[in-house]
Amino acid sequence: MAATRETFLAVTTMKNEAPFMLEWVAHNQAIGYDSFLIYTNDCDDGTDDIARRLDALGIASHVDNNDRPVGRKGRPASPQRHALRGATRHERFQDADWVICCDCDEFMNLRTGTSLPDLVKASGPADAISVCWKLFGNGFRRHYEDVPVMEQFFHAAPEDGCTNYRGAGRKTLFRNNGAFHRMGVHRPNVDPDQAPDPENPYAHVTWRDAGGQAFDGARVGWRSWRGFSHAFARMHHYAIRSCDSFLVKRDRGRTNHVLLDQGRDYFDAMNSNQTRDDTMMQLVPGMLEARAKLLSDPVLGELHEHGVAWHRAKIEDIKSRADWGAFIDMVYSHPGVATRTKKERLADAEAAKS
Repeated sequence: MAATRETFLAVTTMKNEAPFMLEWVAHNQAIGYDSFLIYTNDCDDGTDDIARRLDALGIASHVDNNDRPVGRKGRPASPQRHALRGATRHERFQDADWVICCDCDEFMNLRTGTSLPDLVKASGPADAISVCWKLFGNGFRRHYEDVPVMEQFFHAAPEDGCTNYRGAGRKTLFRNNGAFHRMGVHRPNVDPDQAPDPENPYAHVTWRDAGGQAFDGARVGWRSWRGFSHAFARMHHYAIRSCDSFLVKRDRGRTNHVLLDQGRDYFDAMNSNQTRDDTMMQLVPGMLEARAKLLSDPVLGELHEHGVAWHRAKIEDIKSRADWGAFIDMVYSHPGVATRTKKERLADAEAAKS
């Protein structure tokens, strides 16, 4: 009797991602994710409507993330952190064998096989598999097009090394076997009070990088570590997209560090265009097939078109704002990643901790 295939869940938070949602869902379906848990907040472009339709079709579960508790500074809690605190109690989470927290601009590029089970098999026995970002810049594309991101952007950071501290970030696919007690943006966590050995809370956890190398889970932060292997997978991070779309992203604001502006510093760090990487193209046919199936649903097709129209209108609205003039000029003339001083890097690192 054949063994039952393990199931995979992607948990995500979204705000105004309608033009990009169906490609992201389609790509993840094509590489083996079985279901999605989508939290949305403060949407104007129909992102929440798309999530509700995916829920109605049985593809995902949608959770309205607008009603969040007020934090210490009198502001609503971070949408992403609030979502992850509740995700572990959701039925889809409890039914999944493997889980990842993954944003709509993050696409797993598998370098061994074509599916998540291939990655798990290649990695060897593991409770957690971390996959490092590879930052992709705008490829000097100025204008938004309703074309899949995977088919547009090929300029990226170098394969080895990082242009700045953000480039070492990673996401973690983890086994939902009770080894972890909290879900985080970049990694799951163990509660020492609930661990088999409170003095060594990660002793029962096998943690691997994206090349199958084991690492001490207690030392895993949000970034990759020295000697980290990318042999089996890389997380392509399309944080910029086109110049047009980045304006909308900045206007929208962040889902985690909500008080930090996605301004010049962020753009300098993330707009990585040093090398060309088109290895994701091997996964494009599967994405396109799954995307076409989603768009064949008349409701999803109409909602996607609405999201595209809203996105284009928002771009024109932002371009008409006098107080955005200098920022817009910077974005459309940006040469790629700028050289950052040690002082600037340290300031960014402190901001990221807040």
